[in-house]
Amino acid sequence: MKIVEINDYNSFLSLEQRWNLILKRCDHTVFSTWEWLSTWWKHFGHDKKLLLLVAEEKGITYGIAPLMYSVYDLFGLRRGKIEFIGSQRPRSDYTDFIIADKEDECIRSFIKHLNGISERWDCIDLTNIPENSKILPSIKKITNTLKPLTKCPYTKLPSSHQTYIDSLKHKQKKNLRRNLLKIERNFKTDFVDLSDSPSINEQMKIFFDLHQKRWTAKGFSGAFADRKVANFHLDIARRFSKKGWLGLFMLRLSDVPAAALYGFRYNSKFYYYLSGFDPKFFEYSVGSLLTSFAIERSIKEGFVEFDFTRGGEEYKNHWNTMTRWNYRAVLTQPGVIPSIKHRIYEGFWQYGTSLQHILHI
Repeated sequence: MKIVEINDYNSFLSLEQRWNLILKRCDHTVFSTWEWLSTWWKHFGHDKKLLLLVAEEKGITYGIAPLMYSVYDLFGLRRGKIEFIGSQRPRSDYTDFIIADKEDECIRSFIKHLNGISERWDCIDLTNIPENSKILPSIKKITNTLKPLTKCPYTKLPSSHQTYIDSLKHKQKKNLRRNLLKIERNFKTDFVDLSDSPSINEQMKIFFDLHQKRWTAKGFSGAFADRKVANFHLDIARRFSKKGWLGLFMLRLSDVPAAALYGFRYNSKFYYYLSGFDPKFFEYSVGSLLTSFAIERSIKEGFVEFDFTRGGEEYKNHWNTMTRWNYRAVLTQPGVIPSIKHRIYEGFWQYGTSLQHILHI
């Protein structure tokens, strides 16, 4: 099997048609689309090396490894890593190889190629591989360090919203009814779907503001304090809106934005990505009411799953969720010494990053 290595952004862009053809032949999430990953690279790839590997045989493309090479520096210790594109902030909730067939052969060929590149890497660190990835068994064959990393709650969607509501615990149903009645008594209440709004930039900025209000009230900076992150999501929202992939919902109380939910519609699933609300409406549980609206819309559109994505936050348990896990696989250079070196690095990195956080460096 032949491996073609792509290192420049323009060649990445030219892969769109081939990429989409492979996606049609394999299971994947919205975070493996060419649109998501090329946009991520456009905004965050400047200080990394692109390592897109394409597996071909007899003119047929079987797989793509969307990888990048990064160098980390912590207190003078430098570390070279190969990772999935999107593994760094803002992280893709799911990352994976994109392989339509011959999974074992593609994975072995990718690793063999990486063992021969000129970049000095200490490990291949593959994070947030979904539990239901069909590539996971092939990865398990080449590493002894495949371990659960993060919970990913999700709920299966029935054919009717009432059936779904009936599946919730009594307390959750009671709270939803009570809070809906409360806001309807006190405000003119509008739940709106802004996913195809002609003013998508303005609506996203309102969402950013609501997200920031929620987190700054808790003493945190919020995801969109970083202008680069905000610009990335503006770009994604515009692109996804045109393709019908965007999910942007808002709750307005007497014409005032009270809560917003941002996610993605893709392959009969809804991916809940981020949300925000104005703390002055906290007593009405506006976030939960808007989530209920998003689930109702997903059911009406015939979606089969509402994915709360990465993270085991308590509020996700209120929605009749089940849990999948994201996995992490680590491969070091062949031999005992690289393996020992990796374990030392890992310990130092955990200690050093904790110290960095404490010292606000």
